[in-house]
Formats: sequence, structure tokens, C-alpha cells
Amino acid sequence: MARKSVRRSQAVTPFGIGALVDFRGQSLMAAGLDVWPNQPECQIHDDRLARRLDVEYFRSPPPPPEDGHQGAYLPFVRFPLWHFCPRCRTMKRTNWNDAFPPRCDSILPPLRTGAPPCATLPERRRWRMVPLRFIIVCENGHIDDFPWILWAHSRPGQSLVDANVCSNPLLRFNYTGKAGLMGLLVKCESCNAKARSLMGSAGPNSLKGLACEGNRPWLGPHGKETCSSPNLPRMLQRGATNLYFPKIASSILIPPFSDPIRKIVDDAHNWSVLTTGVEEGGSADQMRLRVFAEMKKLDFQHLKEVVTQKLTGVGLGSSAQTEEEFRLSEYWAMLESTGTSDQEFVTVKPDMDDYDDLVCEYIDQIVLVEKLAETRVLTGFSRINPPPYREFDQGDKSQLSLESKSWLPGVRVYGEGIFFTLKKARISGWLDVTDRRRYEEIFANHKRIYAKLGRKPREIHSKFFLLHTLAHVLIRRLSYECGYGSASLRERIYCWEGDKREMNGVLIYTAAGDSEGTMGGLVEQGKPGRFELLLLGALEDALWCSTDPLCIESHGQGIDSLNRAACHACALLPETSCEEGNRFLDRAALIGKPDESSLGFFSSIVQEMLSGTID
Repeated sequence: MARKSVRRSQAVTPFGIGALVDFRGQSLMAAGLDVWPNQPECQIHDDRLARRLDVEYFRSPPPPPEDGHQGAYLPFVRFPLWHFCPRCRTMKRTNWNDAFPPRCDSILPPLRTGAPPCATLPERRRWRMVPLRFIIVCENGHIDDFPWILWAHSRPGQSLVDANVCSNPLLRFNYTGKAGLMGLLVKCESCNAKARSLMGSAGPNSLKGLACEGNRPWLGPHGKETCSSPNLPRMLQRGATNLYFPKIASSILIPPFSDPIRKIVDDAHNWSVLTTGVEEGGSADQMRLRVFAEMKKLDFQHLKEVVTQKLTGVGLGSSAQTEEEFRLSEYWAMLESTGTSDQEFVTVKPDMDDYDDLVCEYIDQIVLVEKLAETRVLTGFSRINPPPYREFDQGDKSQLSLESKSWLPGVRVYGEGIFFTLKKARISGWLDVTDRRRYEEIFANHKRIYAKLGRKPREIHSKFFLLHTLAHVLIRRLSYECGYGSASLRERIYCWEGDKREMNGVLIYTAAGDSEGTMGGLVEQGKPGRFELLLLGALEDALWCSTDPLCIESHGQGIDSLNRAACHACALLPETSCEEGNRFLDRAALIGKPDESSLGFFSSIVQEMLSGTID
């Protein structure tokens, strides 16, 4: 197949396994893990996340070949298989592994031109056929070509299985100039059946009688499985936003896993050398460690400590951890660690006395994360309905390969960030004033969505609306104050209630592997004298929304009606920035309402801003 370009990080999301990727004149689907290249240098080790996902390691897409050398490439399959000729409009089904789109060899002449059929032209002058944009999908993630032959031989209201299909169908796809699906016609020229438009093909019962065949083209010709969905497949266009929802698990690399010696030890060859003959629960040979330390010019005691930590599984957690338990380690690392320049996790804790009293009244601690590394892993995907965010199901991995794998596709990206925590006493006071009933409708909608998916809903605390919305308004403001666009900034919410486990933090960071880099000055915005202006600017922006009063008075809006006072004009972010899919947002949690200012966590600041005390 001809070589095409996809950025390495995009091969995990948004163009991960099972996703359609449009190239010029072609539509390809990223193939499964069974045919991914195996290159040792592409292994990524994040033992904490690997334990959580019950795998051994992660594998990144291969780098592009350098200096013209032969290299490894990510595999793709051709989908959809049905193509049509732009010249004569004849339709043809191609093969999943064809290297190039087919050239038209139709015996049908072009419509209304009197030109000769494509079959009479020299091979190199025949037009390349282009993929049709209509496909069918089911809620279990299966995908297939639209049933063109059945559709062309059936009538409106007729079950597709009752279609009177001729022995040698020859279809033509025509455009009449009318708006919408009504203007698209498919006709069988062999039996001269009456042309049928695609009008009604997108309806919920339009494919009556057609059962999902469990097709999984990304897994090759043997990828079919029995479909258990009781619902009919649905027609979608290739570019539909609900065609592919990746399920991403992520982790911030924290000590001791961010130690540079840990990276050396994690190498598969080095680990084999260090632990050959070591039984489970045993310790590494001291002489072997000394020789290795001398060869690599490492400190022996430090190497011994790192190897012992890896052998004993220090800080790994378990696969049964909840997302909140998993993030607790990161939360404490943000507050306690400093790191050195050669590590992949470096934080600086400014003296809070250097900040304005206005900030210190609400913010407990600000941490400047000068260097961080994030591991992002594709664990599965869904179609039609978005998946529950921040949750992982072990069964999702079966979508990615025919055979069970000990690894998952992932990518490691590097960046910087600002971490801060809100004062516990302030949050407690705000919760006393805020009526939990304000979010009862949101919680009810949340439970309904999970019940539909057959899953137990996760607990959402009222303060999550506060932390999440604060992250959103700060990111929107940061896109004006520093060198990153909002799509390049991400949030990570640390919210939990419990004895000695309470989390009230937000990490706003950038971690990208593209040309925008990580030198946009994000850390600078967290320093004394700048963070105060950032916070005030974000709150001022949150005061006004072009859709008020409808927005501020809303009882439920956005995806699945899981937002209160939050819309595209005031609080929503690009999909790449929000880990909750722009759910669980409420501006009133920050600034209050015109008739209930006490609802806002920062209500006293807002009142001073409105009175002109604060410029």
C-alpha cells in the first residue's frame, strides 16, 4: 500500500486502531495490534499505568525512516470497500488489501456526455475511483459498507431482506443536484430497476431487516464476530463525529519512575542482564549490579535502589484501583517532589507569601511543574455513543487485536504545567452554602446514562463542578496569556473525598509531540505577580456569557444534559483539552448567580470586581 503520513501521537488518538483516516482520494482504517511492527526501541515503560491496565508495557508507533533507510510503517486496511468513478459514476467493490484505489473499467458510458466508456480508455487514462462516504455501524463498534445492492433493489418501506436482487448487479451512483440525501441516487443498470434516492437511509429504522454481521475490518478478513446488539445498524457518513470515540488512559510519570536510571533499567535487554536467575521475590546479584554500574558509569547504590524498587513493585498500585486512587500518587508527588534537571518530573514550589493575599485566601499551594512526561494509551474505542470518561474496562482491549496482547499502543509526550490546590476550609464553607440539590438533575442524568450502558456510575462530588469549571476558565484565559492555543492545553482534575485521601487540585499542562513544542511560557503564568492576573482575568471572563440569562439559569445543557451554566460561549473547551468530554461544568460554582451570589466559590472577589474595588 502506498505510504501516507500520520503524526506519531495521532496514531494513538484521534486516528487510533479502528479509526478512519482520510487521505487524498483515499479512505483507510488503522489496522489492529496483530500486525503492528515490533521494534524494541518503540517500547514505553510506565509500570504504574501498566499495572493498572494489566499489561507489561506499551508500544509507540514507529518513527519515520531517516536518510532514506528502510523503516517500519503502521499498517492500514482499505475501508470502505465500495468506490465510484467520478467520470461515469459506476460503483465497484474493491479488496481490503489493495495497494491503490481501483481504476474504473466500467462498460457504462458517462451520463449526458456521449463520451466512451472507461473500459475503452488506456489503463493509465482511466480514472481512479473514490470511496463512497456512507457506511453502517452498530453500537458494539462493528462497521461495514452500506448495503448498496440491497438498497438499490428495494423500495421505501420494504425490508431490505425482501429486496429482489438481480443475478449480476451493476450499480451507478448519481447526483441530481437536489439538496440533501434526496439528491443522491443509486441505480442498478443490469436489471434497470428504478433508481432509489438515499432519502430516509439515516433514519433509526431505515435498514429494517438488516442484521449486523459483526464486521471488524481493522482486524482483517478473520475479524468478524457475532454481534449481540438488539438494535439495527445505523447509517453514518465517514466524517461523522460519532463514528469513533477513542478510550484513552493516561498517567503522569512521577518518582521513582521518572528517575533517569529507571529508564536504563526498564530497557528489556538491560533488565534481562540485571535479573537473570532472580526468582520471584528475590534480590539481584550484587556483583552483577556492580559490573553493570561500572559499564554504564552509574552510581552503584542508586542503581541497587532502583532495581530493588522495580523487583518489589514499589508504588505500582493494582489493576483494581479506581481512577481517584490511581491519581492520589500523582497528587502527593506534585506537592512533595522537586526533582533534578536530568529527571522527567521537575517541580518548583514558590513561597505562597510572595502571592497577593487575594490568591492566598483561596489557593492553598501553587506548584510550577517545569518538566513532566505523560503516557497516553489507547485501551479501546466505541462508536455512536461516547464511552464513560476516566474509566477502563478490561474487555475493551479485545477490540484492538484478535489475539490477547501483553502490551497496548501508547505514546509518551513531554511538557510543562501549573498545579494548584484550593483551601480545604474554603471548600467546606462553599459546600455548606451550596445546595446539593442544584446538581441533583445532573446526577440523575449521569446515572441514567450509565444504566443505559449497563455500568455502575461513578460518584461525582459537588466540588468536582468547582474544580473542573475553574480549570476550563483558566485554560480559556491562558490561551490569550501564553504561547499555547487552548487545544494544546489539557486539564487533569484531582478530586476526592475521604480521610487522609482528600484531593482538591487541578493540573493545567501541555504535553505535545508536535512542532508547537513546550516553550509557550505556561510555567511563567503560575509565578507570583502573574497568577493573580490570570485568576482575575478568568473570573472576569466567566462573569459574562453571550447566551445569558439562558446559560446561567440552565438546569441541564450540553452532552447528555450534564452541565448547568456552561456553554460554548463561556466554558467549553476543545475535545483534546477536557478529560470529561465537556461534562460536569457550572459557572455558577465560581461566580454565583445574579440573584444568588453566595453560590460562587469566588463570590467575594466577584463582588469586589463588580463594585470597582479590583481593577
